[in-house]
Amino acid sequence: MKLHTFLTLSASSIVALANPTVTPAPVAEHQAIQERAGTTPTPTGSACTGTSTESINPTTLASAVAGCVGIQPAGANDTRNDILNGICKPFTLIFARGTSEDPNLGNIVGPPFIDALNATFGTNNVAVQGVNNYPANAAEFCIGGSPEGSQDLAQLISQTRTQCPNTKLCVSGYSQGCQVVHNAVSQLSSNDTDFINSVVLFGDPDKGKPVGKVPSYKVSTDCHTGDNICAGGEIILEPHLSYCHDVATEAAFAKARSLASN
Repeated sequence: MKLHTFLTLSASSIVALANPTVTPAPVAEHQAIQERAGTTPTPTGSACTGTSTESINPTTLASAVAGCVGIQPAGANDTRNDILNGICKPFTLIFARGTSEDPNLGNIVGPPFIDALNATFGTNNVAVQGVNNYPANAAEFCIGGSPEGSQDLAQLISQTRTQCPNTKLCVSGYSQGCQVVHNAVSQLSSNDTDFINSVVLFGDPDKGKPVGKVPSYKVSTDCHTGDNICAGGEIILEPHLSYCHDVATEAAFAKARSLASN
């Protein structure tokens, strides 16, 4: 795996979240979309003020992901569409990537988490679906998460319940992907909400807020000490880039939830 390529090509895109350029018109437009959908989120802390001068260099990113397995280089476009392709397995992951990551599973959390789930459940027992209609750009992070991505995820959850009624569904996201999870689950019917077996959130900008009406015992929120994004900020520091180290623990949580009776 060409980790150096990932570090070289993606460091500038990751820092876009810390230094977004947002014009009022697109923000107002996306807020209107969310209002029509009934899912207007609270803007994330002081994000998108444009005042941050923090930058992420390859050395910081390399330190954050050192020792992780499954990191994908920029441009790899690791994509899975098992639900859209009608594939049902005992366990299903629907994952929403972070801002500026490659579609549809991202680079530094999604692929390692899938590897950990495969090791925990067995590769033949895991179906994976990324969120497709989701630009994962900084502008939508600034308004509390992509409205179109949120709608797409909500539809995928509903489709999974109808298509694969016996699967154990885990809904997960990283960074802005967590915002998308919060927004999507808030749109669900009670039946679709009850169908969710577990929720795993890495670097959640909405830390401390409920995930729709999913009971808290079904939710694992992974926020590192010093992660400014989890604190409602806009600065991407090393703690926000190192969640690949926690994927085995979160896979174990998903496994325990899949065996639970409620």
